[in-house]
Amino acid sequence: MRRVVITGIGAVTPLGCSFKESFRGVFEGRSGLGVCSRSLLDGLPWKVVGEVKGFSAGEVLSKKEIARLGLFVQYSLVAVQEAIEDAGLSPPPDTLVVVGTSRGGIYEIERAFLQQKRLSPYLMPATTHNMAASAISERWRISGTSHTLSSACASGAVAIGEAYRAIKSSQARVAICGGTEAPITRVCLEGYGRMGVLSTVSTSEASRPFDRRRDGFVLSEGACMMVIEELEHALRRGAEIYAEIVGYATLTMVRRQIEPVVEAEEEVIRQALEDASLSPSDIDHINCHGTSTRLGDSVEAAALERIFGKRFSQIPLTAVKSMTGHMLAGSSAFEVGVTAVSLRDGVIPPTINTKEPEFKLNISNIKRTEGIQTALTTSFGFGGVNAAVVLSRIKQLD
Repeated sequence: MRRVVITGIGAVTPLGCSFKESFRGVFEGRSGLGVCSRSLLDGLPWKVVGEVKGFSAGEVLSKKEIARLGLFVQYSLVAVQEAIEDAGLSPPPDTLVVVGTSRGGIYEIERAFLQQKRLSPYLMPATTHNMAASAISERWRISGTSHTLSSACASGAVAIGEAYRAIKSSQARVAICGGTEAPITRVCLEGYGRMGVLSTVSTSEASRPFDRRRDGFVLSEGACMMVIEELEHALRRGAEIYAEIVGYATLTMVRRQIEPVVEAEEEVIRQALEDASLSPSDIDHINCHGTSTRLGDSVEAAALERIFGKRFSQIPLTAVKSMTGHMLAGSSAFEVGVTAVSLRDGVIPPTINTKEPEFKLNISNIKRTEGIQTALTTSFGFGGVNAAVVLSRIKQLD
């Protein structure tokens, strides 16, 4: 089996319009959340969101492209541009493209109907889920296989995991993969809010993973895309490597449509560790799903405790959504990217806003420097979708 490495990462998040700025914000423990600046929230109790600030696609896209492409597509293209520059790679024609999204073009659909005038001829293609993958292929003249995956909040991690599987099994050499979303709309805010899963706190501390006071997640937007490739291919061209992807698993177990299942979360982690030929004792760090919902955090903590036993309270844990909010597919991909940086630099990011932990977690509000070699990142979504990715530092290159 081939070995698979991450060589380039790009992102657009509430913490910055590049991956470098975004992960710097994470490691500094900076919040990207605030009261929504758009006129969406009149009369709603859910005020805080994670908006992308200062975004401009003009350096990557023409005015005509900006007019016809959905915002989630624009985010993905800007992130891919950064990722391929970071990788120092001109994507070969047979590059695999795998993009995850949960809400796709909902931003444009809402705007179209709120405007109450003749619909744009660009509306249908702009809101089609596969348009991000298609636009990536078009822009970089890629003619290989292209997939769009929609696995709720886990979509970005699943896209990365499926690309990893393709390279590992010799179906591809290079892949562009990740997740993208632009869901900050009234329909999403009210829809999630009426379900009871959004925080009603009106400050930047609204996202409080694993805290006793947590009352829901904060809806955010953004994208994270990365270049992954077969190890020998990366070494031949002298690429710098963030980390190696050594294990991945996804499974679906549904009891109720939106209710997480502890046995499923436990099992997907076990399968990812088995794929990596590792045991729980080998994991040095966990970048968790940590949405800040009452039930979600409780189930995740229970699953991790089942896997790691007494070590559960000792393994350093990070919940990135405390800073970014929940970018849906964008978050699950971004968290893989942040985990890769953690391994490369030997630094564990902080978790902010968790002042009264409900569980016995090794969680800190300050950045820590530790010699970590392997890490786990988890992602869970509506419909019983579960995913786990295991990353490792490239030992022979140290």
